[in-house]
Amino acid sequence: MTALLLALDLVSAVVTAGAWIAAAVLASGLRPRRSPAGSARDAAATDVPAPDAAAQYVPAPDAPAPAPGIRRRGAWLALALVGVGVAVLVAQLLCTILLAGDGWWFVQEKVVFALPVAVAAAIAVIVVAGPELRGTARGSRPAPGARGRAALVGAAAAGVAGILARLVIGYPMELIPALVLLALVLLSAALAWAVGAGRPKRVVTGLAAFCVLVVVASVGVAWLGSAATPAALSATHEHGAAGPAEAPPGGVSVTDLRTPADAPGTRRVFDLTAAQQQVTLDSGRSVSAWTYGSLPGPELRVSQGDLVEVTLHNTDIDAGVTIHWHGYDVPSGEDGVAGVTQDAVLPGDSFTYRLAATETGTYWYHTHQVSADGVRRGLFGTLVVLPPAGVPESVDLTVPLHTLGTAVILGDSDVASVRDVAAGQSVRLRLINTDQLPHRFTLDGAPFTVVAADGRDLVGPTPVTGTALRIPAGGRLDVSVTVPESGVRLSTNASATASLSLAPGGAEVPRAVPVATGDLDLLGYGTADGQTLPAGDGRVEATMVLDRNPRFLGGRPAYGYTVNGAVFPHIPSIEVSEGNTVRLTVANRGLETHPMHVHGHHVLVISRNGNPSTGSPLWLDTFDVQPGEVWVVEFTADNPGIWMDHCHNLDHAAEGMMMALTYRGVTSPFQQGGTHANRPE
Repeated sequence: MTALLLALDLVSAVVTAGAWIAAAVLASGLRPRRSPAGSARDAAATDVPAPDAAAQYVPAPDAPAPAPGIRRRGAWLALALVGVGVAVLVAQLLCTILLAGDGWWFVQEKVVFALPVAVAAAIAVIVVAGPELRGTARGSRPAPGARGRAALVGAAAAGVAGILARLVIGYPMELIPALVLLALVLLSAALAWAVGAGRPKRVVTGLAAFCVLVVVASVGVAWLGSAATPAALSATHEHGAAGPAEAPPGGVSVTDLRTPADAPGTRRVFDLTAAQQQVTLDSGRSVSAWTYGSLPGPELRVSQGDLVEVTLHNTDIDAGVTIHWHGYDVPSGEDGVAGVTQDAVLPGDSFTYRLAATETGTYWYHTHQVSADGVRRGLFGTLVVLPPAGVPESVDLTVPLHTLGTAVILGDSDVASVRDVAAGQSVRLRLINTDQLPHRFTLDGAPFTVVAADGRDLVGPTPVTGTALRIPAGGRLDVSVTVPESGVRLSTNASATASLSLAPGGAEVPRAVPVATGDLDLLGYGTADGQTLPAGDGRVEATMVLDRNPRFLGGRPAYGYTVNGAVFPHIPSIEVSEGNTVRLTVANRGLETHPMHVHGHHVLVISRNGNPSTGSPLWLDTFDVQPGEVWVVEFTADNPGIWMDHCHNLDHAAEGMMMALTYRGVTSPFQQGGTHANRPE
């Protein structure tokens, strides 16, 4: 409903602006051009109507006046357009009233700027231009005067300013942008009055030049701000003139926040080599990929309590690579974000990661150096941490979904694949969405149970059937199913060809008709157990308002994805101290879904759109904020470091929707760019 109201409000604003622009153009066209003899003393130009006002208009020989009938019809049409603009303005007011119940984030720029300016402009049009247009329509006045046309132009400018407030400024609407837009509205009206009143050319030229100056200065300031050293990074990166500085007294560097090489646990050693690779898929297609040795990368399957050591080598990925352990809450120095926790691994170099396998569950790994490109090309793999006694299911399969070009790979195949599973056997399917967009998975043929989300077991899950599983970009769900004699079939909305059948004898299971309808809502699934966060040492509350606005990214104009009106790296960090309880409120003003991913922490979902989570405690590392939605999540700040918090549609992150969660006292010796061309998105 919120997204629909936002769309209706925007359409209403466009219709209002369009009606007022058309009315202003019509009113200007009603007034004939005048010869020099009559222009200076035109009664309408001085806004003093006279009984013989028509005689004071002396049209130039080459510009005959519109016929009286045409002028009257034009005036009636202009009046009708004014009425349309005012009526649709009322619709804007109603939309804003309804939206206000969903949160200040959706209405702020309308309440503090767009609507007050539009209402003031509408009053000016009704009071000043209305009588003049009616006079023209009735034939008692040849055309609206300068003040009337200025009011109409001002209203048109106010309508456009309201659109700019919604689409360009967005949230938050601050004082300076509001004053700039207001100045442009007033200057537009003044310029229209000066032209209509026959003011000297220097006055008209001066007002026009001032308008241009305001626009150019505003764009210039925005551009300079995008090129300046961002405060968000200076708060987390301590650099001196001679290079990276040591951590401040009492502080710590991310390079010190690593898993010790002598940490307890059975040592499990893996080598991953990133390289360009030509991969032949099961369909016979050959695709160019970047891989960690295979597509998908090798599954790292370990047991709880193991000490996992992974050495990454780069053969020929010129952009550089890293490994980020998506959803696994490793120490900050192992997080694998280029320019934040390490330098990108360039061709010929290597880097060794260590992580203590303390948490069980389904996870995945991928590059966090130019990740929108790297992950899409194939730099990803899976990580599974088993409990010491294993899982209760007889068969345990990891099934990542990935789109590479036009090929969709489910598991490791881009065609319908089968697996021989005896009737009565239970199967755990570890579903992973490695794409940029949410995908729906359907499991046909038997009831199934969702036993875990984002690596965390659910409490009291129950069997479901005929329901789709919507998994956000980066998210995971573990599903348990007992295979019947007729088998079960796993398919997705991403592909009509890639599927997985589990059946006795390895037979392919036909697609069910009708297919599953509706999505399983995890906020109401399972059993509530009253689990809450432990009492923290202090409380931090932060709001993240997601949108899309024109911005400068690295000095270049772009239609960026914003958080609180800014793009990375100019989004201020969320600063916490160890032990704090952190509450994040995330509101989506835009038209696209944003899967928000907080590194280093799982968050407990408190509510969505004001409706509390009533099912199993839902701990996620990636939560999908759809258009118009507001999510409230909490976590305990128990993992010191510098952590990225970004949209896991990685294209959105690359275009600005990325920020940092920083612990006070933690610094980094790494930075963007440099000799390693670090790009943390």
